[in-house]
Amino acid sequence: MNRRNSLSTILGKKVPKVEKAKTAPPPAGTLDRYTGPWTTREASHLLRRTTFGPNLDMISESISLGLDETINTLFQNAVPSPPPVIYTLPEAPDEPNIFPVFEDPFVPYGETWVNEPPVVDTGDASLDQDILNFRSRSVTAWPFINMMKPELNIMSKIWLFWHNHFVVSDFLVPLQYYQYARVLEEHAIGDFKQMTKDITVDVSMLLYLNGNENSKEAPNENYARELLELFTVGKGAVAGPGDYTTFTEDDVQSMARILTGWGINGLVLSDRLESIFRPERHDTGSKQLSPRFNNAVIQNSGANEYSNLIDVIFESEHVARFICRKFYVYFLNHEIDAEIEASIIEPLAQILRDDDYNVERALKTLFSSEHFYSQEAIGCMIKNPADFVVSSTKGLNLEFNGDPANDYFFASIFYIFAAELDMRIFFHPDVAGWKAYYQEPQFYRNWINTYYLPSRNMTSTSLVGGGPVNFLGNEANIPQLINVINVISTIENATNINDLIYNLTANLFAYPISESQKDYLKQFVIPGLPDFEWSVEYTDYLADPLNPDKRNAINNKLVALFTAILEMPEYQLM
Repeated sequence: MNRRNSLSTILGKKVPKVEKAKTAPPPAGTLDRYTGPWTTREASHLLRRTTFGPNLDMISESISLGLDETINTLFQNAVPSPPPVIYTLPEAPDEPNIFPVFEDPFVPYGETWVNEPPVVDTGDASLDQDILNFRSRSVTAWPFINMMKPELNIMSKIWLFWHNHFVVSDFLVPLQYYQYARVLEEHAIGDFKQMTKDITVDVSMLLYLNGNENSKEAPNENYARELLELFTVGKGAVAGPGDYTTFTEDDVQSMARILTGWGINGLVLSDRLESIFRPERHDTGSKQLSPRFNNAVIQNSGANEYSNLIDVIFESEHVARFICRKFYVYFLNHEIDAEIEASIIEPLAQILRDDDYNVERALKTLFSSEHFYSQEAIGCMIKNPADFVVSSTKGLNLEFNGDPANDYFFASIFYIFAAELDMRIFFHPDVAGWKAYYQEPQFYRNWINTYYLPSRNMTSTSLVGGGPVNFLGNEANIPQLINVINVISTIENATNINDLIYNLTANLFAYPISESQKDYLKQFVIPGLPDFEWSVEYTDYLADPLNPDKRNAINNKLVALFTAILEMPEYQLM
């Protein structure tokens, strides 16, 4: 099936089809190091898959660095980010503003609140709720603050992977979001095994999958089942009654007993939010595992028993294969056939096992491989909502200015836009994560359908031209976010409408647009007019850039052009 043609059908867009149609087979090639050309095409492909919304400066930096140094830089910069801060203004400024005004009595503007007690008690229940609400909005905007950083840094993209792997939702207090997110950041490019241990006793995971209710009197199997089926070995084909090839129902029952005894402190008045081990609730008997785990017997070891269990689980070779398949679907392609399994997944899994589940070398091997840059791999993935929103802003040179009121407001808007497109970060629809990364046969097509397409188009209009948006139940008017005139000022020979469109889309699309697509886009700038009309008008503006009429005329034409680009089927691909 032709990917682009079918995507055009889904979108219902009457735009010319791209000339270099691509077919659906999985990418060819091997994990041998890529030795081909390193141009805008290859650099932008790598950065689209490893960062959010690479802009022209990031792509240029990558071209200058080359493949190996780009990948090294992506990982060297991947350090935990500064914590979320109070972004609400303590008082209204003299000028009209669109930013929220609310003073947190415990934390000054611009400072972090994550070291405060998890539950607030001012004596005023309404004020307590307002404080927690604004802290929650701060931490939900925080991932978009990190995505908008204009640097070569894989942290945000790999963090979102782990967030979709170790799914947690239904947070009760803002500090939960942060503590959970920090666990993912600390191990994002490091030790997958240790991350699994830490997330097992994380407060949010204990609450979400009922680990805090798991006791020797009433073992709760929820976390034990997901630990196996979704987090480590995966659920294989049925091999017999209660046997899924990778684990058995008896394993789930035994592991539930192993995980008994954990609870939570801090959801009532307390200075700390933490998990605690209660020995009296723990099953101290020995636990027998199945042949799927070499008939291991786990003896009582109190608070360390969960860690011993995970060590045993990670002795299964299924763990490395399972997580490498998930890396492949997230970073490269959802189609894994027998050839890909043998030539890509298995070698990556061996690297991961050799490195005792430190993921960095396996990921670097994938990103530097011939396979990753094969023609079939480029442009085969539909942008998830976060990628779509950030590539439509940062990718068009929008930068945050460092003022929390400004940055967190717009990050909150981006969070809402992504949520309306079915990616509500911190609030997954279910424990399996977003359907785009596991549901056959649709996979990435889940991001675009007749329900979400109108929202994508409205988002495009708002991101480029500004206008009214629904912000937390209130209508807010956001300004034009993209300085379209400044964007084209960086494009060579922008006075020529054809060069302008070709050069602009070269950085935004996975493949060059066709001549017919270029002609389609020209109509948004010079409808039915000869090419020289743009040259005359833009040159006239450049000679008198402070003239408001000339500037508005150019700006409006470019807003229409940019909006049309963001709504094209090819722009949805990465």
